[in-house]
Amino acid sequence: MAVDSACVGRALLLAEVVVLSMHHYDSSRLATVLADLRDRGYRCPESANDELSAVATDGDHPTGGPDDPLSVDRVRDVTPLSLASRIATAVDAGRTPVLVVDTWGLEDAREILGEPFLLRGRVDGRRQFYSTPERIALTDGRYACVRTDTEPQWRETSSTVTTSIDDGRERTHTDEPRLLLEADSSVQAVLEAGTLTCSGPDPETFPYRYSRGTDRRIHVFDQDREVGRYAGIAAMRANAYRPVAMPLVPEHHVRTGGRLARSVTLAVVTTDGVAYERL
Repeated sequence: MAVDSACVGRALLLAEVVVLSMHHYDSSRLATVLADLRDRGYRCPESANDELSAVATDGDHPTGGPDDPLSVDRVRDVTPLSLASRIATAVDAGRTPVLVVDTWGLEDAREILGEPFLLRGRVDGRRQFYSTPERIALTDGRYACVRTDTEPQWRETSSTVTTSIDDGRERTHTDEPRLLLEADSSVQAVLEAGTLTCSGPDPETFPYRYSRGTDRRIHVFDQDREVGRYAGIAAMRANAYRPVAMPLVPEHHVRTGGRLARSVTLAVVTTDGVAYERL
């Protein structure tokens, strides 16, 4: 079938316009917040079209927060990992995070950053963790997976109050909690959180593991042999083999600056100006 090169060119141009428009929309949101902060006495640069973050200094915090410099970041994709990453970057530099979000992302941001901070929840004192898009790599070069009809969930095996950053104390390291992976009301794996931040857990930690072979297919193994071969991850999931997501353990992402991290402020551009909310 012949392809109309003119149509293809118009489609590519339209796609480029859409991307540029979205980027301009994001940068204009940031520019509006920076202008409002300047009105509050802060010194901060004009937002360039290709910048989605800025530093503001020497002003009056809009919600009565710390006097430290502000790290102002435009956040369009409100997920636990994206928020944790921006907060960590800000507090590592000694700045208070101000996250510019859309009105439709405000509730999600409140849920993630409210109590319990950066956690999916607490049950009987045990922390429940968010999952991230990152997959768990094992020491043999393969990736962890389990066989279940539901999404696995991570939690602590016992309460580790001293490892949380909820108290706002500065800390450079913590005791490593033991993590438990559950699915279908059964335990799939138990491991030390520290094994996730080095070379990875041993293959024996999980019941299954997978990798892509030279035939470009996904090969799934148990502890003894290959148990399945699939065209891709979707086909693997269709047969109930699920990749294991990396848990978001707050102290692994926000290692220092607890006081600043817990002073995170959300900024939303409205028809009446900019609304701020400190969580």
